[in-house]
Amino acid sequence: MRDIKIGELDRCAHHRSSRCGAFSRRLYNFTSKCDADPSLDRAYAETLSKKCPNTASPTTTVEMDPECSLSFDTRYYNMLLQNKGLFVSDAALLTDRNSNRAVFRLQRSSSSFFSAFAKSMKKMAAIEVLTGNA
Repeated sequence: MRDIKIGELDRCAHHRSSRCGAFSRRLYNFTSKCDADPSLDRAYAETLSKKCPNTASPTTTVEMDPECSLSFDTRYYNMLLQNKGLFVSDAALLTDRNSNRAVFRLQRSSSSFFSAFAKSMKKMAAIEVLTGNA
């Protein structure tokens, strides 16, 4: 299966950045003791702290993928396995047995990744849009 190039799916610029406030608790007050999340790679946490100081502007953003590639690939799973997931939900994928297995499977096999991605897009396309008063 071929990689989807950035012109086809702008993974880095379109949906691959986050405002510092969405994850800053992992850097500065994870357990209410002014500490960082111990599951986050220390060097990555230091890099994030420089980009998002504790008093960062609410509009400051960082890349969700610190090694943003020019292709749509399995790099996200490599980062997870290095404890460089930006969000608590990323780190949680490694704590659940089934999710952890899926991360390893998708990281090792591009074909598994693309197949799973295609299935998930079909499922999302089948979701009915809510209109009116819900």
